[in-house]
Amino acid sequence: MAMYINNNIPSLTAQRYLGQTNNAVADSLEKLSSGLRINSASDDASGLAISEKLRGQISGLKRASLNAQDGISLLQTAEGGLQNIQNMVQRMRELAVQAGNGVYTTNDRREIQKEVEQLKTEIDRIATSTEFNTKKLLNGDATALWSSDKDNIDVTVKNKVAEGNYNLNVTVDPGKNFVYKSDVMTLNEDAIGAQIVTGGGASANETNVTFVSEPTTMPKTGTAYFSVTVSSGETAATVASGMSTLGYYEQSGSEFLVTDVTLSTSGSASGYIEVESLSKFSGGTSAGGDFRLRFVDAKTGEVSDWQTVSSYSTSGGAVTIRTDTAAGGDAADSFKNNDDASIEFSVTLNVSNTGTIQSGDKVLFSLSRGVETANFSSSGGGTVQVSGGPQNQTGPSLIFTGASSLTTHDNGDSTIDYNNVSVHYAELNGETGNLDVGSMVLNFKEQDSDHSSDAGKTSTGDFNVEVVGGGEAATSTTMLKDIARFTTDDGRNLFDNTQELTVFGNGKEATIYLEGYDTVADFEQKLTDAISNQLGMGAGVDTSSEATDVNNNLVNYVASGDTIANSNEAVTGTFVIQTAKLGEDSGLSFIGDQALIDGLSLATIQEGENSELNVKVTDAHTGKTVGSDTVNDFTLRDVIQGVDVKVDSSVGLDISWDQGDRTMNFSATGETEDIKLHLVDNAMEMQIGANEGQTVLANIPEINTKALGIDDVYMVDQELAQESITKLDKALERVSGVRATIGSQINRLEYTMVGLDTARENLTAAESRIRDLDVADEMAKFTKNQILSQANVAMLSQANQLPQLALQLLG
Repeated sequence: MAMYINNNIPSLTAQRYLGQTNNAVADSLEKLSSGLRINSASDDASGLAISEKLRGQISGLKRASLNAQDGISLLQTAEGGLQNIQNMVQRMRELAVQAGNGVYTTNDRREIQKEVEQLKTEIDRIATSTEFNTKKLLNGDATALWSSDKDNIDVTVKNKVAEGNYNLNVTVDPGKNFVYKSDVMTLNEDAIGAQIVTGGGASANETNVTFVSEPTTMPKTGTAYFSVTVSSGETAATVASGMSTLGYYEQSGSEFLVTDVTLSTSGSASGYIEVESLSKFSGGTSAGGDFRLRFVDAKTGEVSDWQTVSSYSTSGGAVTIRTDTAAGGDAADSFKNNDDASIEFSVTLNVSNTGTIQSGDKVLFSLSRGVETANFSSSGGGTVQVSGGPQNQTGPSLIFTGASSLTTHDNGDSTIDYNNVSVHYAELNGETGNLDVGSMVLNFKEQDSDHSSDAGKTSTGDFNVEVVGGGEAATSTTMLKDIARFTTDDGRNLFDNTQELTVFGNGKEATIYLEGYDTVADFEQKLTDAISNQLGMGAGVDTSSEATDVNNNLVNYVASGDTIANSNEAVTGTFVIQTAKLGEDSGLSFIGDQALIDGLSLATIQEGENSELNVKVTDAHTGKTVGSDTVNDFTLRDVIQGVDVKVDSSVGLDISWDQGDRTMNFSATGETEDIKLHLVDNAMEMQIGANEGQTVLANIPEINTKALGIDDVYMVDQELAQESITKLDKALERVSGVRATIGSQINRLEYTMVGLDTARENLTAAESRIRDLDVADEMAKFTKNQILSQANVAMLSQANQLPQLALQLLG
């Protein structure tokens, strides 16, 4: 063979093979070190591409499995809250069955209701506070969010909603409200009452006396009403003094008559003068004798001590009593009123020739004090005179000259102030000779147009006053302790202690406190305030142009003379109670001491009927019709996907009060009501796959007392307790259904997790087959390459020795 010195071709060949072997060894070392068959794209380009796709799927499946586990945890949290709610609803049903037992009193049921209210509150708390990772689960927010431009609808989220903006067009055919009537409120045997009436030919009351209260020892009037005259001149006025005869007490055998009354000085007060004979006077004689007198102040009711005066008789049988200093006759005896002011008068009692005045015979006179130039109009003063009554007597004129003595100045605030003015009335009992002194309080209302002076202004006019007694219907100013229905058979008066009366309605409760000295009008006002303001069941400016009148007549007491035939107020002495809502929403329930509830004996005289609503739903932006329905329970269901819409019972109504018929009128406004509803889909979408769109929805409906229909569950009487059982059964069914749905979703997610883990296992195996290294095979290659590397080195060494052979030829 040829021999070269400059180029050693065998060496180059050996070097080339050594390099290839070293590369193979390095490649094997990399694979054996990483355990991977493919460490770079050059190892297997297509295999790397497939492997990376598989790795993306594998990591996605792992995360999806964790997502499913998170979803299970969330659903388990929601289901735990629902379990608590269901347990409480079960307890409420048990309480409803208990309350339906007739052995319980209203106070017993009140205690049951207390637990019910606590359970309802806790259900709502759980619905509000149950959350996972700060996401609310049971209040509907986890499924949808909503808002409206008005506060007369309420939305219950049930399922995935159709997101959008809706217009609800509502027209209404009005229903009826519940109307309750109490038992007849009559007076105790020893009680009396007084009230302003228009009977007896009296015109409407034009004075600013709004009511009469606190009558004491006043005679019952029947139809012989008292007439009260209030006078107040527009300018300074002069009031003349006067004295007149009111009545007699003549014993058997007595016969006389007052023929002359002359008043010289009226003193400083108006009132009554009682004159009693201390001697016997017979016709045709001229013997002298004594009388005694006393004065009754008609403002204060104070009765003076008896004062004895002398008298003399003339031959004509006329007996004259004198307290003045007029010339003639015997010297006058002094007679003074309670203020130590002298009253000078003379009266002549005519016994004729055959008449007789016996010791103990009496005459009653009225005395009116005079006053000059009193400016009643600007001062808030005036005169008051009580006349008529069973004795048809004209009482004294009481003069009030002080500023605001009758009517106080209006201070400009929103509170109506009253000034209570007592007037006293005296009557001589013709049967017994006793002087009966009674009183009543006139309540003068401030004049809201008078802001310019420091004194009020009194309105002139007159009105009739009826006084009723035991067994007759109570008046609006009768105190509750004086009503027979509140006195038990054993003689106990309920109002020896303060009574609590709790009213339930509109999903709320209000408690009022009643005391014995509260009047019928006070009870009326307290209950009105509870219904209108605390329960929110009155009329508002958005539902009535007569809201004040409507709310002032939610509770009315039917006083004598106020009855309207063939109406709710046809029975004297009863309370008529109602609300400004309609149908089931207008119902009221009352609990308190059983004797109080029995005393009221409330009966339903008008059943509530729901209005018929026609609701048309359109897209608020395009006007496209979504759907419509006619409902009778104020709830629109399944027209807007995923929600129920509760419409307030007052929507589309005009509420007014008919003073003539004493009825509350609910009429359609004649116009449709447009209500905007904004719905946003807020459903939880769980990613349970490695790719886009591989999700599952978790729609948890709103679960609270409102959504379950148990926010107005009451158990304060047997009927309501029975109704509650049905409501609670429906609530239990709904909670069970939601729990079942959540349970099925949990089961689905558990299967999902199994499927995800199985797929991840299979994909991992596939990816392993593509990318992982067969160590045994690679080790065989590595060993082979190591041996080749050693052979390569040996052969390279031999090749490098070949040029040395050329030196032998040269030598």
